[in-house]
Amino acid sequence: MAKLFLGLLFLLDVFACGAIAQDASSALTGLVTDPSGAAIPNARVVAVPASGQPVTVRTTQNGMYEFKTLPPGTYVLRAFTKGFRPFAKEGVTIETGKPISVNVQLEIAAQNEKVEVQDSGTQLDTAASNNASSVVLKGKDLDALSDDPDELQDELQALAGPSAGPNGGQIYIDGFTGGQLPPKSSIREIRINQNPFSAEYDHLGYGRIEVFTKPGTDQFHGFFLINGNTAGLNARNPYLGDTPEPGYDSQMYTANFSGPLGKKASFFLDFNRRNINELSVINTPALDANFNEIQFTDSVANPRTRTQFSPRLDYQVNVNNTLAVRYQYERETEENAGIGLFSLPSQGVNDFSTEHQVQITDTQIVNASIINETRFRYVREERTTNALDFAPTISVNGAFTGGGVNTGNADEIQDQFEVQNYTSVVHGTHFVKFGARLRATKDILKENAGFNGAFTFNSLTDYQTVQQGLTNGMTTAQIRAGTGAGPTQFSLVTGQPQTTNTYWDLGLYAKDE
Repeated sequence: MAKLFLGLLFLLDVFACGAIAQDASSALTGLVTDPSGAAIPNARVVAVPASGQPVTVRTTQNGMYEFKTLPPGTYVLRAFTKGFRPFAKEGVTIETGKPISVNVQLEIAAQNEKVEVQDSGTQLDTAASNNASSVVLKGKDLDALSDDPDELQDELQALAGPSAGPNGGQIYIDGFTGGQLPPKSSIREIRINQNPFSAEYDHLGYGRIEVFTKPGTDQFHGFFLINGNTAGLNARNPYLGDTPEPGYDSQMYTANFSGPLGKKASFFLDFNRRNINELSVINTPALDANFNEIQFTDSVANPRTRTQFSPRLDYQVNVNNTLAVRYQYERETEENAGIGLFSLPSQGVNDFSTEHQVQITDTQIVNASIINETRFRYVREERTTNALDFAPTISVNGAFTGGGVNTGNADEIQDQFEVQNYTSVVHGTHFVKFGARLRATKDILKENAGFNGAFTFNSLTDYQTVQQGLTNGMTTAQIRAGTGAGPTQFSLVTGQPQTTNTYWDLGLYAKDE
């Protein structure tokens, strides 16, 4: 068992952490960044073989992607995400038992517009339903979409296409932005790009996705679904021999129940739970116990959970007035986030977040020509991030990042309020709509990113020289005078770790179709 030393003894007295070197089980890993070098989360990375089906993965919050046990061969590596040009690298060769790392840097995509002028006459039609890019999904159309909420979101964004302008491409749930996409079983209808340049929307452009949840019913209905997978059910990979495949498993539980509450009310209860147990694979140059350069590989469990519960109540106040109230609770956890590729186990953080959301919608038919709708939403989000190690960070260029977590700990509480009032008027051949929206957010954030300090070495050789010198009883001054080796940079953040910010916006609109 090899002991991996991380740290600077001359700055920390004793600073080391251990890890067990194991056979590599990841065939292809890498980091996806933008032109500034910042990590791009949730980017889609595809490995396309010369023959067979492509394999797709997503990058983590730290921009890291990982393909597990790709068969040997030559691949084309592609990467996609909104706002950036597609990336393609040919000739990526995978060999048996030889994991490789390919980093990807995406370029920002330019927004191009094309205007075609035709001499043929067309009939003028301002109806939103006749927008050529509009799509409405309901009933059996929804059955063709994935039951997995993450995959469902990817499919909807693919249907919506790229957004027009930097502020397009939003998902609305029952008229409000933000929040987690509900399970497919609780969705009544999805509208994509319905009149995307309407004055009613604060963000104009294509890529708009509107999701409407199911109301209660006049009869009792129930639904239950279990979906899962495990590496134990997979066929053995003939290219791995006796090397075990990395273990993973996931389960998803979905249930809902609806029915009447008297003659004027109905309810809809929805529950969803997801367990995802994966491994984060480390594959980086490092030093062993004798300060010899090695290729260090390891795997660390990365379990995640997501729980959602959402009851909805619909009540008919009178013939012309209906009231809908919906509450949603979400809870997400993740352990050992941030570990993998060049980041050692000490770089892990544990995330925990909860969200409470209340939505109230009141719809009134004023007369045969006027409808008024008032909506209110309150959201409270709480997020906690705990670093597994808060010692100074050790960053070695071209090799590992170890020591403590430079992002530190964080606690955030956010309260959001939103009020909308919209009126629709039919007058002859005119359809007039006008309204207002007021949003306010209070954010309390406490974080100590960078408070632990960070040391940077130019190379693994410099780091090796310092460790060997300290072991031989040399002082830091002697090491630097004799070899020139040592950290090239030390950074430390100080100041007030907590801030409170309140911001709001008001929007007014009017239009005539």
